[in-house]
Amino acid sequence: MKVISLIALQCLRGIGAKKTLAVANDVPCDPVEFANYVNSKLGHPLQKAKHAWDQALQIMDECQKSDIYPIAVTDEDYPKRLHTIHKDRPPVIYIKGSLEAIQTNSLVVAIVGTREPTDRGIKAAYDFGCVAAKNNVPVVSGLAYGCDYYGHSGCIEQGGAAIAILAHGLDMVYPAEHRDFANQIVEEGGCLLSEYQPGKQATRWSFVARDRLQSALSDIVIVIQTGERGGTHHTAKSAQTQQRKILCVKPHESDLADPQVRGNSNIVDRLDADWIENADDLLPLIRSWNWDHPELYHANQQLDFDF
Repeated sequence: MKVISLIALQCLRGIGAKKTLAVANDVPCDPVEFANYVNSKLGHPLQKAKHAWDQALQIMDECQKSDIYPIAVTDEDYPKRLHTIHKDRPPVIYIKGSLEAIQTNSLVVAIVGTREPTDRGIKAAYDFGCVAAKNNVPVVSGLAYGCDYYGHSGCIEQGGAAIAILAHGLDMVYPAEHRDFANQIVEEGGCLLSEYQPGKQATRWSFVARDRLQSALSDIVIVIQTGERGGTHHTAKSAQTQQRKILCVKPHESDLADPQVRGNSNIVDRLDADWIENADDLLPLIRSWNWDHPELYHANQQLDFDF
């Protein structure tokens, strides 16, 4: 399987996502041929190449034990939306739960925002999750406190598919208090997704990297509330780069003094985002969405890993 080869490449020092993508179509799937290829083409000693292969086998074994499904960028199961991330798409993604939600050709929304929303922000996140689920629209978020949690809660309570993007291996859950919630997402037909192998701990940069996946896997990014800095801005900037539609919930006058709300205006001003008043305003977009547009989401992609 190609996925073992790509995992093994990522176990080698000095070979990151960019290099892995560049050789993804060429690297052999046989362990002996893999070692020889890595030695001759990438300049790594045979022994280190063999050790990397053994590490990849251990990772695959851990995935099997934990019901985690690894998918290589060259696989048919790899979500088409992720191909819109050009230079730093994940060479391998790990899924726990159903693949259906991330492979759908229907509309998908991301609900993102601060970990400390106001009462109105909590209600807005929950309401958007409910409206999406009632209309068979999967909801992407990050399993964090605050807007992420309430958006997914509304989605699940209405029988929708929740997609949680994690910044670490899927053998763990952060924050730990959301472990039961993560299990519920899987049990209710959603999934957990990460670009990190089991055992990989979260870092500051992995949280930043996660944000580009949240936007890429969605068609519309809905910002509930955000401060003037933070991960929500990373997600919105990625959405702009990936040509996704960005909607920001218009703050109530009584919330304007709250520092966790001030960032919405910045996103609208700087990233060509639009205001949205409430969850019901999402309905016309859902009903009028052109399911065949844009082609880059749904058309078969010719994999091009040359840089």
